[in-house]
Amino acid sequence: MELDSLKTELEIIFMKDQTFRRIYMDAENKLGKDSAAYDYFWEVVEAQDKVLEKQVTDIIDSYGWLGISQVGRLANTSLWTVLQHGSAESKEKYAPLLLASVLKKESQAVHYARLIDRMLINSDKPQLYGTQIDYTSGTPQFFDIENPDSVNERRKELGLGTIETFAKQKGIVIE
Repeated sequence: MELDSLKTELEIIFMKDQTFRRIYMDAENKLGKDSAAYDYFWEVVEAQDKVLEKQVTDIIDSYGWLGISQVGRLANTSLWTVLQHGSAESKEKYAPLLLASVLKKESQAVHYARLIDRMLINSDKPQLYGTQIDYTSGTPQFFDIENPDSVNERRKELGLGTIETFAKQKGIVIE
């Protein structure tokens, strides 16, 4: 069956996407954060991201956004994960398909929220759902959130828990 082969292909793509990301801290420690070797490590990752993005967008263009009931949770997650690491154009193009899948309970709401928030942060705009955390100061804190007083309403609309619960899980103190 075609869905079985797509499931397998997407699971392999997920493994390829995550392999370097699972070892980047080791690479940073062994190579040095400011070394040419570490810069090259990330060049390889970014080149791989482009290859995987092309594979995933070809699949979505051919079959639509494949839901959990079609290919399973891991293969479905692969679509989002690769887009998370892909181009702004791909994020923008495919976000509505992910949202439609979320509304049908065929994809995870947190994936949509993270995708949208990452797009906004990358455009120097405040995030909507509070999924993106800034670790640069040494103390984790949320990147700016649009209308923070209504963030829980937006989170609830997607089926996400409160920002306070999420902050506690991530060790973020909310004033």
